[in-house]
Amino acid sequence: MSCGPETTGTRVPSVADLREALEDVHDAHIPVSLRRMGMVRDIDISDCGVVRIELCIPCMGCPGVGLMKDQVRDRLLQIDGVTKVEIDEGMHLSWSRDQIDDEVRHLMRINGLQT
Repeated sequence: MSCGPETTGTRVPSVADLREALEDVHDAHIPVSLRRMGMVRDIDISDCGVVRIELCIPCMGCPGVGLMKDQVRDRLLQIDGVTKVEIDEGMHLSWSRDQIDDEVRHLMRINGLQT
């Protein structure tokens, strides 16, 4: 893919940069990042700054999907070098509680949430 002149000389962020930025985007029901909830699966960024991200949504018909996608897109577009964000809801992926970060699982338990 050839990049337009508006991206010439612009540093493209790393996947690690993008994952770190997504710590600011929380699950619609629990104030923990989507990454730590095991919902961020695949992130790729082109030389032109186009981010493709795959989110694993835990339940079909989740009313928070649109909000989470908007928040992911808005957060990533704040990063210098990101020109566009494409999000796949990854409904073909399976999510389980085992994918929750261990520290988050502990916090959920002490706050009375089953994990």
